[in-house]
Amino acid sequence: MYTMRLLNQRDVDSLLEMGSVVECVEEAYRLYSTGEAGLWPVIFHEFQPGVRDMDIKSGHLDGAGLFGLKVVGYSAENPEKIHAPALAGLVLVFSIETGQPLGLVDGMTVTNLRTGAAGAVGAKLLARKNSRHAFLCGTGAQGRAQLAGLASVLPGLERVTATGPVAEMNEKYREEMRRKFPGLVIETVPWEDRREGISQADIIVTCTPAREPFIMKEWVRPGTHINAIGADMTEKQEIDPQLVASAKLFVDSASQTLHHGECHHAYDAGLISEKEVTEIGSVLAGKTEGRRGDEDITLFDATGMALQDIITSRLALKLAEEKGLGTVIEM
Repeated sequence: MYTMRLLNQRDVDSLLEMGSVVECVEEAYRLYSTGEAGLWPVIFHEFQPGVRDMDIKSGHLDGAGLFGLKVVGYSAENPEKIHAPALAGLVLVFSIETGQPLGLVDGMTVTNLRTGAAGAVGAKLLARKNSRHAFLCGTGAQGRAQLAGLASVLPGLERVTATGPVAEMNEKYREEMRRKFPGLVIETVPWEDRREGISQADIIVTCTPAREPFIMKEWVRPGTHINAIGADMTEKQEIDPQLVASAKLFVDSASQTLHHGECHHAYDAGLISEKEVTEIGSVLAGKTEGRRGDEDITLFDATGMALQDIITSRLALKLAEEKGLGTVIEM
């Protein structure tokens, strides 16, 4: 018999803050790129294309003594039909030493936090140090997480412009984010007017479910950093492949991004090679350089790895044990 701890959304929200999650994500990237962690193949199935699907991401962090998986289900009709989020998921964390499960954690809270933290790591390492203006494409849950991530690592950030194709979501985003980040100038613009803001930004973040490019090469000025977050499956795409090919490319997992990240569209078109992609964990480990000059366009392609979910969930479980939160069950 053994025990495991269950953490729901409220538990995770009360336990984790962005700064500590950024540290978790950095550790996952370092372990992966130094051979102390690995991924197993992603399982993805569409029950009804664009409407219902599921995926399972899993992996091991030998350097942290953990392995586990995240299962996510998607139903586009949930918000309207049952007044529930379109996405739901769970993270299951195991100990390598004992082989026993340590806990089961709400997957969507962890996903939002660790993906926002991934964007934070990309901007922290690759954006110009004098970056002041960020332009976010996507005003949903991930647009909120990405802003939280940027704000946690960029003390010089002054202005944020955001947009998405749904005007009502943009308005809600603007009001919520102004309340949450009173020290920032936060504006939204109509989706069709995004080009002007993109051309003036120091940092661009894309976090939408788009399946065709909506940012063109000629829109982006030299020195810009781009966090490409939304294209986490083969059919998703947000950025002009020509723009990808012109940038200095950094990724979470080279094999993964060339298969189903933003980079894979440029790779499949023969515009980039494997040698042009650098894992961000290698930069964190001091093995390779990040940005080399103020005129470089840098791009971080973050497809998402189960390693981030596992190590972040383990932190939540540790803190919950210390504070007596969650539900402990005997198995």
